Amino acid sequence: MYRLVEGAGVFKRLKQKAPFLQSVSEKFQDCKSSYLREMKYSIILISFLIGLSATAQQKVSLAESRQMALDFNKSLKSAKLKHYEAEAQQKEARTAYLPKIGASASGMFLPSMDDIVIPQMGLPVVDAGGNQTGDMIGFPGMTIGTEKLKFYNGQVSAQVPIYLGGKIRYANKMADKGVEIAGQAYQLKTDEVIFNTDNAYWRLVAFKEQLKVAYKYYEMLDSLEQQMKDMYELGLTPKSEQLIVTVQKNEAQLNLMKAENALKIMKMNLCQITGLDINTDIEVSDSLSMNPELIAMSNGAGLAMANRNDLKILDGQVAISEFQKKSAMSAYKPQIGGQMSYGYMEAPDVFDGQTSTQIAASVSIPIIHWREKKHKKDAAKLRIQQARLELDETKEFVQLEVQQYIIQVREAYESIILAKKNKEEAIESLEEVTASFEAGLNTTTDLLNAQASWLSANAELLNALAGYEVAKTAYMKGTGQLGSELTLTNE
Repeated sequence: MYRLVEGAGVFKRLKQKAPFLQSVSEKFQDCKSSYLREMKYSIILISFLIGLSATAQQKVSLAESRQMALDFNKSLKSAKLKHYEAEAQQKEARTAYLPKIGASASGMFLPSMDDIVIPQMGLPVVDAGGNQTGDMIGFPGMTIGTEKLKFYNGQVSAQVPIYLGGKIRYANKMADKGVEIAGQAYQLKTDEVIFNTDNAYWRLVAFKEQLKVAYKYYEMLDSLEQQMKDMYELGLTPKSEQLIVTVQKNEAQLNLMKAENALKIMKMNLCQITGLDINTDIEVSDSLSMNPELIAMSNGAGLAMANRNDLKILDGQVAISEFQKKSAMSAYKPQIGGQMSYGYMEAPDVFDGQTSTQIAASVSIPIIHWREKKHKKDAAKLRIQQARLELDETKEFVQLEVQQYIIQVREAYESIILAKKNKEEAIESLEEVTASFEAGLNTTTDLLNAQASWLSANAELLNALAGYEVAKTAYMKGTGQLGSELTLTNE
């Protein structure tokens, strides 16, 4: 269908008008046969080289590309570590309910200390009323062995929070919300990685197909150039007609070179996203569906409100603000705690070792703080209002964003329909112009324009197909349905 006009068809008509062209036709047939033989050998050689290069290629599907990107992405790994950090903080908050047990020990040695000597003395005698009677009683004196005094002490204690106004409970609730928010942030980053991977993958698929079409276009020009050369040598067409084709072919060759380089860059981009070496000759195994179906989007806004992780994060921040307010107010409620300790102390040569047990309770009641509580409460309320306003504003933006995604999906789908129609018309136009050119009713420029239109129509259809796949992924991401099946696992 896309083959250029064969030279034999032209000369068959010319023979009917001029018998002397019989010999010319035979010569042209010989040229044509020689050219086809050379083309056959070239195709065989190219196929062989492609077969060799294929052994060094790494084929990946869209699903494999997604998983490789998720395994490799460093920002996603950082988000996962933040989730694990939040889980560790959650476990830390739980320990506030438990007694705090500690132990302490001390020892003291005074090498320069002497014995304590109490001298002999007389002590006055007093009666029951505390009055001295005038009599004296003798005290013989004594010596306390404190020379080079040693003292040892050890203690184990446990402190138990009994009531702190709800401070511990609110701290645990905030830690729980922190874990939820960290998980939602991970899912949000997951959606972003999947979308970027899909975009790079489908663009590469479309560009590869466009490159194939571009090579067909180049083959058309190459065949037409050879035909025009043969016709010029036979005096059937001026040199200018051949030069027009040659210029177009050279431009197509330059564009092919640029396209090959662009393909390498696109492959490198996908390699970077998936974590492969950028010099890997990556090959995409999925292909564009030529007849895609329009996805259902009737409840997009509702799905977004229920599933969007950024909205869940903001909702969690509102909850944390409320817990922070309650935690701040708990400081102005009575604080009750208990403590129990068991100790042992000994001072050799002074007194023998002995143990002691103590049980104590403490109550702290705030009385006057000069309206400090009111000011803290007002500040906490303002923070809650700010968080709610941000959540409400984001919901409005999300609703608008979802509508944009819906419009983009529909536009992409309509673009496919129009691109298919344009391609069919371009094919029909090329066939019409080709036939007219064979009959001498159209110029070389007309044929070149028809071929260029055919190339453009094919490229537009491939871009539309790839754009639809990307638009679908964007819609799934915008409604919170992308990557929702993925869960965090602690490694």
